[in-house]
Amino acid sequence: MLEMELKFKVDDFREVERRLESNGVSPANPVKENNLVLDLMGGPLGRVDTLFRLRNCDRGTLVTIKRPLPATALKVRHEEEAVLECSQEDALKLFGLLGYGVVYRYEKTRRECRIGEALICLDELWFGRFVEIEAQSEEAVLKAAEVLGFDPGEGIRFSYAALEKDAEQSRDSRDT
Repeated sequence: MLEMELKFKVDDFREVERRLESNGVSPANPVKENNLVLDLMGGPLGRVDTLFRLRNCDRGTLVTIKRPLPATALKVRHEEEAVLECSQEDALKLFGLLGYGVVYRYEKTRRECRIGEALICLDELWFGRFVEIEAQSEEAVLKAAEVLGFDPGEGIRFSYAALEKDAEQSRDSRDT
């Protein structure tokens, strides 16, 4: 499946929530997500910008693989997902038998809703609040961005891992 996305950093979600409400949409209740990014020794997946992630979900563990595709104005990736009916810990043990280990972990609180074909995610991480718009077409992402009052040219195309690394470096430089 093709996934296109843009993220927008916001100070708070009030304006986004107001715009969603005016379009008859309200985000679902918050869900705490624990995300584990896996790779083999030496990081071969990371070197080719491929994400292998385990995320807790209500049905067990969501396994996601994302591979990059030629860039457009959006972040574009080929994504495949499957749910394993086991705990994240058990899934990690299973993939550990194949040599995979955790190379990065992050937690976020997410609230989701839809505008047309686009999934709107209101994400809170320790380093900021983000509105992530995901869809299978560029048109759907851009339309949702417009409804929410965002300029797609100001969208963030980086992963949360890259954004967290930048936040850590900024914090470390302030501390020294």
